[in-house]
Amino acid sequence: MVRLDRTATEPLHQQLYRQIRDELASGSFNNNSSRLPSSRALAADLRVSRFTVNLALSRLHAEGYLQSKTGSGTFISEALPESFLSAPATKAVPATERPPRLSNRVKDIPDHRAGKQFDFGIAGPPGVSFVPAVAALDEFPIEVWERLRAQVLAQKGAHLLQYASSRGDHELRKALATYLCDYRGARCDPDQIIITAGTQQAMMISAMALVNRGEVAWIEDPGFYQARRTFGFAGANVVPRPVDEEGITIARPSKQRSPKIIYVTPSHQFPLGMTMSLSRRTALIDFARACDAYIFEDDHNSEFRYTGPPLPCLQGLDNLGRVIYSGTMSKILYPSLRLGYIVAPQQLVEPMIKIRAVMDQHSPAIDQATLARFLTEGFFLTHIKRMRKLYSDRRDFFIEQFDKSLGKYFILEIPEAGLHFVAWVRQEEQLPVITRVCSDIGMRPSPLSSCFMKVEPKPALTFGFAAWSRAQIREGLSKFAAALNSKLN
Repeated sequence: MVRLDRTATEPLHQQLYRQIRDELASGSFNNNSSRLPSSRALAADLRVSRFTVNLALSRLHAEGYLQSKTGSGTFISEALPESFLSAPATKAVPATERPPRLSNRVKDIPDHRAGKQFDFGIAGPPGVSFVPAVAALDEFPIEVWERLRAQVLAQKGAHLLQYASSRGDHELRKALATYLCDYRGARCDPDQIIITAGTQQAMMISAMALVNRGEVAWIEDPGFYQARRTFGFAGANVVPRPVDEEGITIARPSKQRSPKIIYVTPSHQFPLGMTMSLSRRTALIDFARACDAYIFEDDHNSEFRYTGPPLPCLQGLDNLGRVIYSGTMSKILYPSLRLGYIVAPQQLVEPMIKIRAVMDQHSPAIDQATLARFLTEGFFLTHIKRMRKLYSDRRDFFIEQFDKSLGKYFILEIPEAGLHFVAWVRQEEQLPVITRVCSDIGMRPSPLSSCFMKVEPKPALTFGFAAWSRAQIREGLSKFAAALNSKLN
């Protein structure tokens, strides 16, 4: 009863294997006729090669359905129970409408995306979308990277294919310590550095090391939405803290529980862009010591400052071992590299390494070794300097074009650093139309409201600029302005 479909994508040997197996399960064979035709006879009957037949039969042999008897031929295996050979086909059970029983931690993640919305990642579909905080990936020196990758593979070979240290590659940690001390004002040694799969994993490791379920984590409000999700997922009671022109505010009601961890972006507050003042930095470190808390410093985009040299990090001011410093290569190099780092106070290094080992053991050894070479041979600094100049040019051009074509609808706030702008909507009642136009033309600036937890913000959108050329910026903003003019004039 075998029927082979030569137009199907399924290979003929797979069809033959499947149909013989199903015949056995349906009871079409029995012990009185358990001998199969020879491979030569089957091949002739089905008009296929003996090779095709032998592939199917060999798999049935391997899985125990068939057995060979010398000089007699191929038979159904005697090991198969009678009930299997004559078992009726199982009835299809209708699919239940009951939803899966998800854990509370999954249901509590504040993210309304679903399914294919995750497929585009952060950058979204191709085109001039103005998604915030996306780097100019087409400018990455991939030829240099691939050459260095080939060199480390040739030098270290199979060693890089083994399991690696949960601390991270020693040469990479040493190179990062040198860079952070020389260019970010940090105070650390390689033994304090733990290589992570980016800032989110650094946050998760820190939360798991310090915060028991229900204990308090402070985050800036508005702030990085991934911080809210990550600390909440770890079981913390996430408490939003407002920011002012100097950074996160520290004063709190006396009855409010003290935080165990405080998430801040002092070099370039996300999303508003202000820089934490020196007095607020020292006050924050003193506050953390007084309430036995730790500060998680997310130093994102600190390298891309356009009105002077990058500011020293908060960790460099810390004499009390209260600052956990974290950075990522996502914005500097490319996001899918998934490499970041923690600079941990000495007393937290070993607990954090234990947690990292439980999570996913380590980051890819080949990428770590390549990044170490990229740093030590000077390509990292060269890339930062080149990209800072490129982004500065695109930033200035974006400001010029935006004010000219969209100034009547928005007030553009101009930060000193970073890869995005906040554009405040002049007339609040126009926001629904603006949002609909963005969707219609495939533009994806983020609503500022998505960064707030408690305070109801004035309407605004955040626009990225770094990933697009001058021509693309002009084209995208002109298209946006034309669409708005047609709807609002």
